[in-house]
Amino acid sequence: MASGSSLPYRLRPNKAVDRELFLALLTRLSPSLGLEQYRYIGLGGPFLEDFRLVHARLGIGRMTSVEAEEQTHRRQLFNRPIASIECVHDTLEDYLDGEYFDGPVIIWFDYTDPGSLSTQIERFALTVGAVPTGSVLRLTLNANPSSLGKPDPHELSVEADDEASEDRAVKPTIQEWRLARFRERLGPLFPSGLSADGMTRKTYGQSILHALKLAVDKEVLSHPDRQVVWTLATHYSDGQPMVTATLVVCAADDKTITQLAEGWEFYSTTEQPHRLDLPALSTLERLTMESNEDARGCLGFELPKSDMGVDPFDVFEKFYRIYPHFSRVHL
Repeated sequence: MASGSSLPYRLRPNKAVDRELFLALLTRLSPSLGLEQYRYIGLGGPFLEDFRLVHARLGIGRMTSVEAEEQTHRRQLFNRPIASIECVHDTLEDYLDGEYFDGPVIIWFDYTDPGSLSTQIERFALTVGAVPTGSVLRLTLNANPSSLGKPDPHELSVEADDEASEDRAVKPTIQEWRLARFRERLGPLFPSGLSADGMTRKTYGQSILHALKLAVDKEVLSHPDRQVVWTLATHYSDGQPMVTATLVVCAADDKTITQLAEGWEFYSTTEQPHRLDLPALSTLERLTMESNEDARGCLGFELPKSDMGVDPFDVFEKFYRIYPHFSRVHL
């Protein structure tokens, strides 16, 4: 099975919406921060699509894509859509350790490996104190609770319809088992008070974002000259549940970015991320939903809900302007 990072965007509509939200955020911040003068650093994958769009939307010319896998790095060199993109064969962490930033940057930590969750969160938090103020940092993390492992069924008790198996007193439920693994994986980053309810497919992403905010808040305490402004957080699934969080590193007395972020229609924080679970629609269904206030009544049927727990009509109404449309083009 293809990993999430290898699937094309036409098969990942929620990822496409997430990316458009990030680009919309950068567009909003650009006049105040002068983002066209920034340097953009990220993990571009084999096609460097994010880099192409960042250049097209914002005019950023200084861009660096870091790739640890050799064959993917070679594909980047072949597919590079813009000559100014620097393709580096290295890990993102080693690359950043060797760089000196003479001005603010945009860095996208786009991770898919769930096994290094604590390291990924810690590295993101440390970067908050290492980059110049005005920098924009974005993090993507795998939020699939099954990545915590698969216990032997004999180790678990079973609960269903408010009834529990006879071994409930001595054996954990699957959520309790996952909570213990989550505590082991995060170590000191584990949020106090977190319960087993935060270990389901619907809630696990929120638990990760909670840990991320705690780590960043702790790092900021060591840098009284700066603050962070959370601007965008999302929780979505295109096969693999993922969470993202974006912040701006500001001077301690700067109020401009807070006002810009809070006045944005898609403003969201780690406490209340956008749940992106847009329905798969035919062209006729999409046009009907876009042109009618009572879309549910006009269609005359319900759309299926997924395990992300959002109403498909509500989420479409919120994000219909950036709902992705894919079509075949013959070149």
